[in-house]
Amino acid sequence: MKIVDLHTGAAQLTDALNQLEVAWERTTVSWNDESRRHFEAEHLAPITPTIRMTLDAVNRLAEVLGRVERECLDEDR
Repeated sequence: MKIVDLHTGAAQLTDALNQLEVAWERTTVSWNDESRRHFEAEHLAPITPTIRMTLDAVNRLAEVLGRVERECLDEDR
């Protein structure tokens, strides 16, 4: 029995980031001025590294929790 599932949320976050990046690139066709560049620099550029660091942390946490879960199950046997 899986006690904690962090992978589903991480996958959803990865998918959302990918969708955001694709949608943002599509805006270049109709919005390509200084305001767009400012918005990207101020609001979008900081998001990607933060999300990637978050995903790395979630993956490390999932590994630790998986190991703890296995150890607890082994003790119950």
